[in-house]
Amino acid sequence: MKNFDLPANFLSFLHGGSLEVTCNGEPSIKFMVDGNTRIIDIIDVPIEVTKKPGLIKQLSEAKDLAKNLKQENITLEVKLKGDTVLKLGEQANPKLAKIVTLSGDIEITDLKKLKKLNDIF
Repeated sequence: MKNFDLPANFLSFLHGGSLEVTCNGEPSIKFMVDGNTRIIDIIDVPIEVTKKPGLIKQLSEAKDLAKNLKQENITLEVKLKGDTVLKLGEQANPKLAKIVTLSGDIEITDLKKLKKLNDIF
């Protein structure tokens, strides 16, 4: 297997289309582009991720990505099984996340589902 690095800002280069990642014929992750919005919908992750950082650390580390997306007028929506959990970039309207991350570019839309997503990753 060949290793490669995909830059975190690869979503800003997408202008249309969608991509679905499947495992054993079942959808796992869907990537979609809708205008200036990039959507990642996590349906199911059939692998176990170990040594994952805590939720606060992950949100703090997302600040630079969110800032770059906003500068590009792009919004990244992270969904869990179709429900929006997190928004980064242009259309983010932070409330709670601003206190935690000190960023105006990250919005938590569903804290319970974000916790579930954090348990996966």
